Amino acid sequence: MPRKSGRKKALIPQCHAIVLAGGSGTRLWPLSRNLLPKQLLALDGKETLLQQTLKRVLSAFGPESVWVVTNEEHVFEVRNQVESVDNRLLDQVLSEPLARNTLPATLLAVEQVAKQLPEDGLVAVFPSDHLIKDEVTWRRNLESAGDIASKGYFVTMGVEALHPETGYGYVSLGRELDGGVYECAGFIEKPDFSMAKRYHRDGGHLWNSGIFVFGYKEFLKSVAVHQPELWSWWLSRDESPLTENYGRIADISIDYGIAERVENIAVVRAEFDWEDLGSWEAMYRLGERDKDGNVIRGDVMAVDCRNSLLISRGGRLAAVGLQNMIMVQTRDATLACPMPHVQRVREIVDMLRAEGSKLAECHPKVNRPWGSYMVLEEENNYKIKRITVHPGAHLSLQMHHHRSEHWVVVSGTAEVEIDGSSSILTENQSVDIPQASRHRLGNPGKVVLEIIEIQSGPYLEEDDIVRFDDLYGRTENPK
Repeated sequence: MPRKSGRKKALIPQCHAIVLAGGSGTRLWPLSRNLLPKQLLALDGKETLLQQTLKRVLSAFGPESVWVVTNEEHVFEVRNQVESVDNRLLDQVLSEPLARNTLPATLLAVEQVAKQLPEDGLVAVFPSDHLIKDEVTWRRNLESAGDIASKGYFVTMGVEALHPETGYGYVSLGRELDGGVYECAGFIEKPDFSMAKRYHRDGGHLWNSGIFVFGYKEFLKSVAVHQPELWSWWLSRDESPLTENYGRIADISIDYGIAERVENIAVVRAEFDWEDLGSWEAMYRLGERDKDGNVIRGDVMAVDCRNSLLISRGGRLAAVGLQNMIMVQTRDATLACPMPHVQRVREIVDMLRAEGSKLAECHPKVNRPWGSYMVLEEENNYKIKRITVHPGAHLSLQMHHHRSEHWVVVSGTAEVEIDGSSSILTENQSVDIPQASRHRLGNPGKVVLEIIEIQSGPYLEEDDIVRFDDLYGRTENPK
């Protein structure tokens, strides 16, 4: 498992880093979905955005000072990716019962930070879904943010607005405090295009990067003053389990809940290359273009296309005569969108969620802590899955009220438990799982186990699972 030895000198003394890894990334649908959002995807290379962020943060902070906050829907995938970077971070992955935006997530991590820092300790907060290429400059700007935060300022980083952008928030610059450091004169959340053009021209507005540095004591005081309901919940949290009342918290960001309300706030003019990767237009802008101005990835056949983003991760995508278009194809969905309408992809996701569609929630292949499953076919009263189980892994001991199952071993060795009776199955062998029986599937071998599961019954959704025992601590039905 990747692990670096030795203890590096901290870039910012007495400071801990919080990496926020719970966002949804709706504007990159259909690749980014609720159960596998953009920070967990490898969008511009072999590493995911979360893995890139962790490596960058670890270049400035020791692993003992880095915390990762996600939510229960993503925690197992986040832990897998964290482990691939540095296994010393595994004990510092924190999980919200459900996503409640960046302010509650930061508050959860600050509780852990407060146990280890002195009264004047600092916290640096980093989104996990941004692309930053110039690490040396990032470190220098971060050090400047730490210097000004140690003087009592709540600090954010602003990035040069390279073009008018309606999908980003902006910060307005006030009086200069030091070289490249300014008082913050205000925040603007995603302006219309005419205002974005004005901000791009005037030089007094920067993109809000979502990177913050502040004293943790000052942060807690600000929550108490500016978000009294959240603070009251926080103070009373020990009176009942976290899972019982976390859903009552308002969904609120650090920006809106704290940064826009405190008086002593400063902006560091960031000089590093930064991209939010919040839209397909950004992916096109950063991609390598062919002679016709197209960015093409995957199995794509393009004929007379110009200045378009064409991506396929499921089957061949054939495009003819497209100009300034975005087409993204997955195994179960295709997005077609003119480039000027790219910010409206979120409307599609909202419509899918309103109709209860799975297309907004997950891909046909869903990762689980024990392996994965892929839905191969689904109609009324039956569903066919391919299930992959890692060596040594076991699914939970469970039962279903509304369906029976039939398992066929494709490869590997399966350990099957049904109502207390265990058996071993190998390739081409099968077994029936009666409705309402307690059953468990495991892989006792040293190679990956693959089975085909045929479900039959009137209700076949994932919430028809009653767990009796689980190696991964899942006590509630998955969404």
